[in-house]
Amino acid sequence: MFIGMTEFDGVFNLSVKALDWLMEWNTEAEIASSISKTAQKVVEKLIATPGMTMAHSRDFSRARRLFTLKDGTTVKVLTNPVGVNHVFLADSKEKMIFGGYVGWVHNENFNEALNDIKK
Repeated sequence: MFIGMTEFDGVFNLSVKALDWLMEWNTEAEIASSISKTAQKVVEKLIATPGMTMAHSRDFSRARRLFTLKDGTTVKVLTNPVGVNHVFLADSKEKMIFGGYVGWVHNENFNEALNDIKK
């Protein structure tokens, strides 16, 4: 049973920082309701990338901006603590369009796809 905000059975205390991180980690991103033709092409490119798997939106807020496309779509990336590369697309209002990741074996494909998109 959870007692208060930081104590579990009187034995385990979570810091406020840890609780904040857990709440953030468990929060889903707001999803875009429509996307541009450019963003649609980028999504198709990412989905076709070998090894690409759909990512959970909870990592969207921690991804950093890599570059922005001419239509205002932002390409964001995140490498998680075990070295798995994630990519997210955000519309101009910072709503998530797409999220995906690749395993280590497909990192080269991942980097090639991002370079192609940037061009």
